[in-house]
Amino acid sequence: MFEEQFPMFLDFITENNLNFRTRTDLARAFSSAFKLDFTTAYSTIGDMIKSGDLIIEGHDKLATPAALGLRKGILIGNSRGFAFCRFLDDSDIPDVFIPPTALKTALHNDVVLVKVRTNGDKTEGEVIKIVERSKTNIVGTIDIVNKEIAFIKPDDTHYYRDIVVRNAKKFAVKNGDKVVCRVVRFNSGQKNPEGELTEVLGLNGDPKIEMLAIIRENNLYDTFEAATMAEARTLPQEVSASAMKGRRDFTKDNVVTIDSEDTRDIDDAVAIVEHKDGSFTLSVHIADVSEYVHQGTPLDLEAYKRGTSVYFPDLVYPMLPRELSNGICSLNPKVNRLTLSVIMQIDSEGKVYDYEICEGVIKSKEKMTYTDVFAIFNNDKATCERYKNLVADFKSMQKLHRILAKSRKKRGALDFDLPECEFVMDDTGHVLDVKLHERNEAHMMIESFMLVANETVAEACNKEKLPFLYRVHEQPDGEKMFNFFQFAGLFGLKVANNPDKVTPKELQHVLAKVAGQPHEDLINSVLLRSLQKARYAPKNLGHFGIAALNYCHFTSPIRRYPDLFIHRMIKKFYLRNKDKKEMEFYRNFIEEASLVTSEREKLAESAEREVEDLKKADYMQNHIGEEYDGVVTGATNFGVFVGLPNTIEGMCPIENLPIDNYIYLEKLYKLSGSTHSYQLGQKVRVRVESVNLRKRQIDFKILEEKEKTLEK
Repeated sequence: MFEEQFPMFLDFITENNLNFRTRTDLARAFSSAFKLDFTTAYSTIGDMIKSGDLIIEGHDKLATPAALGLRKGILIGNSRGFAFCRFLDDSDIPDVFIPPTALKTALHNDVVLVKVRTNGDKTEGEVIKIVERSKTNIVGTIDIVNKEIAFIKPDDTHYYRDIVVRNAKKFAVKNGDKVVCRVVRFNSGQKNPEGELTEVLGLNGDPKIEMLAIIRENNLYDTFEAATMAEARTLPQEVSASAMKGRRDFTKDNVVTIDSEDTRDIDDAVAIVEHKDGSFTLSVHIADVSEYVHQGTPLDLEAYKRGTSVYFPDLVYPMLPRELSNGICSLNPKVNRLTLSVIMQIDSEGKVYDYEICEGVIKSKEKMTYTDVFAIFNNDKATCERYKNLVADFKSMQKLHRILAKSRKKRGALDFDLPECEFVMDDTGHVLDVKLHERNEAHMMIESFMLVANETVAEACNKEKLPFLYRVHEQPDGEKMFNFFQFAGLFGLKVANNPDKVTPKELQHVLAKVAGQPHEDLINSVLLRSLQKARYAPKNLGHFGIAALNYCHFTSPIRRYPDLFIHRMIKKFYLRNKDKKEMEFYRNFIEEASLVTSEREKLAESAEREVEDLKKADYMQNHIGEEYDGVVTGATNFGVFVGLPNTIEGMCPIENLPIDNYIYLEKLYKLSGSTHSYQLGQKVRVRVESVNLRKRQIDFKILEEKEKTLEK
C-alpha cells in the first residue's frame, strides 16, 4: 500500500538503529514517526517483508537487506546455466555474476536478494532469497515427448534448462508443438524445473501461432472471467430516461466523433463554437464508463488487473468486455450516450480562461474518420457536400487546433513525429505490405483537443487536492542528457550548457534545427530514448515532454484504467461533497495503483512491439534476396543495425560486412575499420539474407556504402 514510501521507511530504520527489532517494535516506531495507526503500520511492515525490503532474521527479528549485506535485484538468466543480477537500488553498480551453484531455484527475471562476495579480482553473487517469481506462463516448444513425460524448450533463451511436464498425454502433443506451461516446482542444482502443461497453441513456426505465443508469454487473454461476463451481460445496451436525469443535455449540439475507419471502442467526442471575439468554446465529451463499472466489482477488478487494452495489427485484447467497450460505453452515432464532459473557454492565444466539468448526455451526429475530416480541411468537394452541415465546425476546429499547437510550441512542448508503420494483411494473418502510417492534421487536431482536456482536468483536480493518478514525465537524467549532447555535437548541434537542468525549450530548438534533414528521425529517436519514461504517479510532478505543470490521462476510460479511476474521483469528490474517510481509502489505493498501471502499460507496449517485430519478420520472409536502401540506426561491436524507410529494421552482423579489422567506437556510435566504417545516419544499400521468425530477427548484408552523415 505504501510501496513508494518503502525507501523512506528503510532510511528511518537505518538512521534510528532499528535493525534486529521485532515487528511489533517497528510498528510502534512507524506509528509514532509517520502518524500511522498501529494496524496500518503493522500491515505495512508485512508488505515490506513480502517485497524483500525487510528480512526475518532468527525467530522474530527484522533487518534491512543492507544490514545483512544483501542487495535486491532482478536475475538475468543465460542459456549456459549461469546468471547475472541487475540491482534495483543503484543502477551505477555493475551486474554481478552468479555461478550455477549459487542460483538455488531462481530463474530468469525473478526478483532476488543476493550476497556479493569479492575474492581478489573476482566478484560473484549468491542468491539468498527469492522475493518474487517472474512469470506464470512460459511458452516453449515440445522437444522430447514419450508416454510419461515431455520436455519443453522455452522460447526465451534466458531459461537455461528445459521444463519437465508430466501431464502431456492429456493434450496429445507431439514434437514441434508450441505450448504454454507454468512451473510448479523450482528445483535446484542439475534437476530440471517441473511444470504443468496448460495449453497447446499449434505448430511451431506458423505466424499466427508465434503471435499467440507472444500474447500468452505476456499473460494476455481475450476471454474474461465468468463473473466479469455475468456482470457485463446485466448492463443495459440503451441509455434510459432515468439515467439521463440530473445531467447536462448536449444532444442538440453538433457533437461528432473522429477516429480511424475500423475503430469500435469510441470514447471521445468533440463540439465547438467559434465566437466573434476570436475565442472558442471547446467541448470534449468522454464516455462515462464509471457509471457502469463500479469500484470493487468483478468488472472493475478485472479491468484493474489488465490495466489497459492491448492493440495488435489485426486484433484487440480489450480492458473491458465488448458489451461495454463496443456497446453501451462506446459513443456510437445517432444514439444517446452518457459522458463526463469538459467545457473549455479558450481565448485567441490558446489559453483556457474558464472551464466546467460535468456529467452529460450526448447524441453524436456523425462517426467521422480522420480521412474525411482531412479531406474537408483540403476543401474536397464531395466530402464537403456530404457533411455540409458540419463543415463550418470542422474549419473552426482546425483553426483552434493551430492556435493550441502554436501555444504548446511557445511554452516548449516536444513533438516527436517519429514514423510509425501499418500492416496490410490477408485473411490468414500473413503480411502483404508494410507501409508508413499517415498522421495528418485531423489526427493532430484530436491530439490537441485531448491534450488540453487532460491538462484542464489535472489542473482542476490538483486545485481540489483530490486522490489522483497524474501522468508524470520527470526531468531527464543528467548523464543521459550529457551523452545526448555529445551525440548531437557529432552533427554540429549545440543543445545547452547544463545537462542536469536542460529545458524542454532547449530540446525543442534541436528538433526544429533537424526538421526536414536526412538525420531528423535519428536525432528524434536518440533524444526520445534519452528522456525519462512517462508513468503514473499519485503526486503531481509535472510533464516535461509537453511542458505542462499539470497532466493526466482522462480521455480514454474504455481502454485505460487510470482514466476510469480519474472519472471516479471527479464524480465522487469534485462534483459532489468530499467524504474524508472515503478519500483516505483512495489515497491509499493510488499508491499501489500508480505502480500497477505503469507496469501494465509497459507489458502492453512490450507485447505490441514484439508482435509488430513478428509481423515485419513474416513479411520479410517473402523478400529474401531482395535489395533495399536503408540507414544505419545502431552500431555495436558485433555489427550494425539498418532501418528501411517503412520502419523495418534488420541486423548486419560483422560477417555480413565487407572484410576489415573493425573497432567499435562507442562514444562516436561507430563501427570503424581501416577501409570501411559505419555510423548512425549513414545511408547504405542492403540485401535481405535470412529471417528467423521465432526470434523475430532479420539479417541484412551491406552491399554498398553511401554518403556518411558524420565526419570520420
